Amino acid sequence: MINLSFREPNPKCLSCPILAKPLPTHTVIDYEYEKECDILFVSDFPKMHAGEYVAFREVEFQAINNELMRLDAGDLSVGFETAIKCPVGTPDMVSASARKICKVHLEDTVDHYKPSLVFACGKLATTMFYGKNVADAKSRGKVVDFETPSGHKFKLVAVMHPWQVVSEPKNAYLFAKDIENALDSEIFGRKKKKSIPYDIITCNEDIEKYGKDFLDTEDPVAVDIETTGLNFLKDTIHTVAFSKGVDDIKTIVIPIDHQEFKAGPQTKEDLLKFVGGILSNKKNRKILQNATFDLKFLLRYGVGEVYNIFDTKLMQHFFNEEVPKSLSDLVFYYFPNEV
Repeated sequence: MINLSFREPNPKCLSCPILAKPLPTHTVIDYEYEKECDILFVSDFPKMHAGEYVAFREVEFQAINNELMRLDAGDLSVGFETAIKCPVGTPDMVSASARKICKVHLEDTVDHYKPSLVFACGKLATTMFYGKNVADAKSRGKVVDFETPSGHKFKLVAVMHPWQVVSEPKNAYLFAKDIENALDSEIFGRKKKKSIPYDIITCNEDIEKYGKDFLDTEDPVAVDIETTGLNFLKDTIHTVAFSKGVDDIKTIVIPIDHQEFKAGPQTKEDLLKFVGGILSNKKNRKILQNATFDLKFLLRYGVGEVYNIFDTKLMQHFFNEEVPKSLSDLVFYYFPNEV
């Protein structure tokens, strides 16, 4: 629990506009824990719960604790604090000048706990760390290097406020994945980024060399095209890429209408025939993201026979229809170190 005393404001707060607001108290929060911690969860501002001001109410704390227990993180020391040190009631009461002044206390908080990983819970806490409003798409779940003015270095991850999970259960998946990915990469070291080489196919010799790996394989093959735009009637295909394997990954990229590879009519026809041969193989799965987009472009290029399509966007929808399902979203959910 966080104790707020009705003492004189901290000298660092004297120019803060929040002091002019009729709040129950204006003060600096006493640290909940005296020792350092591995992880620090930072909420927006203190809230009254069971007669005391706390960083997270019981249901919010439980949402966090459930994830830590699920991830077998019980041995980690965890701290809970707030970004704003006064019980302002709503984020709208915190002006830019107030955030600037209170950030001094936030930096002191991080210096006190010396965590290696900090979770900024909610938009206000995230804004306090970044010093400006940052779009969720550019901050949520991303691991970013930060350093306090005194020199303590830590990793910051913006996540939803647990109240967003309590009030909207559909948010639980993203909240859980953001915490899991951050702990896996920064604390447990469970996921390692892998560099995947690829080969570019530009002639019949290349087709003969790689044909045996892709034309008659029973292994699933991932398929992706890059285009000049979204309109399949007028835009063109830059490249078609295929990848297969898990431990021994093989990836090929086939330029079709690429500005750096001007294929003659016969070569282009041969390359498209190779693409069609891979896609028409009935022995394996073809894995695409938003398959209808790729298939419409390919059909315009004369590649219309495609078997055993597995669309990752549709599969994610069946798994959890409430979360975003773009390719970058799926990569972040399941391969966060590749972002």
